[in-house]
Amino acid sequence: MDHVAARRLSASLEDYLEVIFWEVAATGRARPREIAKRLNARVSSVTGALQALAEREYVRYEPYEVITLTRTGFDAGARVARRHHILRIHLAELLGVDEATADQGACRLEHGIPPVVVDRLAQFHVFIKSLPTDCRERVMSFAQQSRLERLATEVDALEITVADLKAGQQGVITVVKGNGYISRRLTEKGLGRGALIQVEAIDAGGTPIQVAIREQRLVLCRNDAENIVVIGR
Repeated sequence: MDHVAARRLSASLEDYLEVIFWEVAATGRARPREIAKRLNARVSSVTGALQALAEREYVRYEPYEVITLTRTGFDAGARVARRHHILRIHLAELLGVDEATADQGACRLEHGIPPVVVDRLAQFHVFIKSLPTDCRERVMSFAQQSRLERLATEVDALEITVADLKAGQQGVITVVKGNGYISRRLTEKGLGRGALIQVEAIDAGGTPIQVAIREQRLVLCRNDAENIVVIGR
């Protein structure tokens, strides 16, 4: 295993490093019991994590001694903390998620998200702040409305139907809406739950819509297409 690969951290070790980063920033050192308390972990688990971090040269650790960060450990801890911060403010300030949930969500997201996505989120946040006041307020109003739960009843409006697909796009049918006659008529044509449907062509006026479903081709009016809910690809 090369030196770089040996230093790679699991999600769990990143959590330990982040806690140590903040503890060292606050007091100049960290102790196993403090880390265990912060992560709700057993001291024996903390010891194993510290040994793994020390082997990777992220921390200076000896039994019964305080823990400090190496230069490499500080840089890595700063990256983890920055990533967490960017995700948390994006969830809380832009999407209106409450602080506790935003913090928990950031913890879960931060380990798998590519660095380029984090950088883009940071750039987007800077962009929002650079907008004129009236534009910025319009964007931020989404978060304010979310906190007031005004959008809770509108989530279903985000569903995608065949009418939303563009020519060449596919989707898997999840629901066929409408009264009994409409849903039965569409289902009898093969437009049932679980079937893959592809839009092949759309008339210039938006209807009819030509679709392919398994081994057959059909022409749908827009009303029928709007009754077929899909998961888009």
